[in-house]
Amino acid sequence: MLDSATREVLRGGEAIELTTKEYAILEYLMRHPNQVLTRTMIAEHVWKYGFDSESNVIDVHIRNLRRKVDDRFPAKLIQTVRGADYRIATAQRR
Repeated sequence: MLDSATREVLRGGEAIELTTKEYAILEYLMRHPNQVLTRTMIAEHVWKYGFDSESNVIDVHIRNLRRKVDDRFPAKLIQTVRGADYRIATAQRR
């Protein structure tokens, strides 16, 4: 659960602390469930400017999000698609 009013993130009843950028990425993914979002789309939404395709900043943030959001749970929500793009799965697509 993500509460945009309080910026609280819960999974399995446990609060998850995220950085500002991690929260923004997770919120963007959750607003587009099952939709494949490119690294460029994520960067433009979160950072509000063009994206250097050579940078791994998105991958680093996604890795941190996975560690915080997915590692303790058998169902992984954050998925990689075709090696460079991402999506968040709804309960039906686990």
